[in-house]
Amino acid sequence: MMIEDLRRSLITGFDRWAPDHGATRSRVPGLTFHRHTAPTPPHVGVMDASLSLVVAGRKRVVLGNHTFDYGSTQFLLTSIDLPVTAWVTQASPTAPYLGILLGIDLAVVRALLAVAGVEEIDAATPLGIARADVTADLLDPLLRLCRLDERPAEIGLFAESVQRELIYRLITSPIGPRLRTLASIEGTSSGVVRALDWLRQNFRERQSTHALAEIARMGVSTLHRHFKTITTMSPVQYRKHLQLNEARRLMIVSGLDAASAAYDVGYESPSQFSREYRRAFGQPPISSIAGLRRSVQATATVTQR
Repeated sequence: MMIEDLRRSLITGFDRWAPDHGATRSRVPGLTFHRHTAPTPPHVGVMDASLSLVVAGRKRVVLGNHTFDYGSTQFLLTSIDLPVTAWVTQASPTAPYLGILLGIDLAVVRALLAVAGVEEIDAATPLGIARADVTADLLDPLLRLCRLDERPAEIGLFAESVQRELIYRLITSPIGPRLRTLASIEGTSSGVVRALDWLRQNFRERQSTHALAEIARMGVSTLHRHFKTITTMSPVQYRKHLQLNEARRLMIVSGLDAASAAYDVGYESPSQFSREYRRAFGQPPISSIAGLRRSVQATATVTQR
């Protein structure tokens, strides 16, 4: 199929896969559909390793001083979990934003690299996020994966193989070297990945830079330099983002107050937590959470109509 035919099929499919406002989790593991009828406010959170594709409308993602604006002709590849600010910039009731997010398992990338015979991995440490042009070769397996949402009995039979095909298209794309480098088991990038994995699993624990460098099997200055190249922030700043995002989740989902959430994620001082929360999200915890809860309730009301 031609690329425009594939895109039209995806747009039409949204009426079946995600007819409601907001995020709709597909029956296919790792696949989520997004529909918005108006631009959204900026959302600060952690974007997992994923493929983000806009079917209709436009989106903006900001990581540090890097800004990625993209619409239906481009996709965004995030090769490692990164704290970003993201929002929909173009959407309306008559022309809604339609987006697809597919999580990427780096273990699958590594397995494909072992057998795919792609070119040698670049030794340079890349930024963990990049944008590239959409191709028919990419949209074709993505469409087939989305259509499995309508055939639950076939998901176990075909989803894994279609996802492997899709990931192969990503690692052989112009920005594939970034994914290949970060998924590799050798070199400096793998050391940063080890440090990132440890921080994600143990962000409640305070860890010295020297101890984290030992986990990464790298020197302190080398870890700091490559960590910042991939994430645009230091390990300390990355841990802080993880703490703040988990605290916000606990306040919204579990109903914890700010002080309880602060202690739960490893802060020793609720006042320090409040200062850093406001610096990260633009509002103190009480105001921010109240607004987010209203947004969640509004989305639930629209979904139930």
